[in-house]
Amino acid sequence: MRRLRPTCARLYGLFLLEQRSLNASLEQARTVAVNTIIVIEAFYLLNCRSLTRSMFSLGLFSNLWVHLGIATMMAVQLLFTYLPVMNRVFHTAPLSGQSWLRILATGAIVYAVVEIEKWFRSRLAGRQ
Repeated sequence: MRRLRPTCARLYGLFLLEQRSLNASLEQARTVAVNTIIVIEAFYLLNCRSLTRSMFSLGLFSNLWVHLGIATMMAVQLLFTYLPVMNRVFHTAPLSGQSWLRILATGAIVYAVVEIEKWFRSRLAGRQ
């Protein structure tokens, strides 16, 4: 539950940024929120393949099924975002490249926070 609150706060903050500060429509802000959840989960999946070691120490492509799953999920997300029938059904809208950069930056921040937490935990475990 502790990890969920900051993620929800970032998600809501990005939603409000899109809608209020960047004058995006409700549909665009909603699409940013959904894609942010998916990207955060993808980064988290890559990071949590080990609870103590970095993704890079495990080997970036040591589990190709993870990458295949993420690629499939992102392909479906792109259909969700850009396919007109999906936009009508889910009340979403296509996103700009700048929106995608903000989404990816949010995912990268979550990745970094989890990596830092793993680093601190390994340091604390080494002292005991």
